[in-house]
Amino acid sequence: MDGTLTNFQLGISSDGASCMMIFVDEDQRLTTCSADFDEFVQFIASLRQAAGEMARRRSEQFDAEAAAPATINVASAAFQFCDSDGYVVGTLAGNAGEMVDIRMCPDVVNQMTRAMLLSVPAMSTS
Repeated sequence: MDGTLTNFQLGISSDGASCMMIFVDEDQRLTTCSADFDEFVQFIASLRQAAGEMARRRSEQFDAEAAAPATINVASAAFQFCDSDGYVVGTLAGNAGEMVDIRMCPDVVNQMTRAMLLSVPAMSTS
């Protein structure tokens, strides 16, 4: 596929053992592929790695620009360690679909984890 991705469809088999992915470009050309569970997990890992690298490059590009403060209601988060520079990169996803890329040194990750854990009331396990 040479063009820009305009649509992506995903179908999952009834037993959850495989899936079918369909990619459509701006000229409505289709590329389809099927994957078993392990192949799909590897595909997702590759996408996450690419997203982390994109976030890293964007942060380098926009480091000089001042970011406007924003607040989102975080619905999910995904992070991974970047072997090349020792940082943790990831994305926060909001309830409304907004995405915030994150890049933190390990010390900040530890501080943030501690601060979040201390801000949540203790829960009973019984």
